Amino acid sequence: MINFLGELKKEFKLPYVSDYNLINITGKALYVEGHLGLMTLSKDLISFRVKNGVIVVEGKGLSLKELSENTLCIEGKIKKTEVF
Repeated sequence: MINFLGELKKEFKLPYVSDYNLINITGKALYVEGHLGLMTLSKDLISFRVKNGVIVVEGKGLSLKELSENTLCIEGKIKKTEVF
């Protein structure tokens, strides 16, 4: 699996920022690279582990559209994303 943002960082010699990447697409989709596993999965709440923390996504009609070893994609009406 290709780590798209990781490859961009290498290509353009961008500084290392974190061990994961989040891309929120107009509040309707959230693309994540670098997750370490799901914790909670429901239509209103999805949580997953990342290095040194947990990310919680709250919304309505949430669903997991993609899940692989280190990437995932959540679709639905995303209201809030928090990192703990």
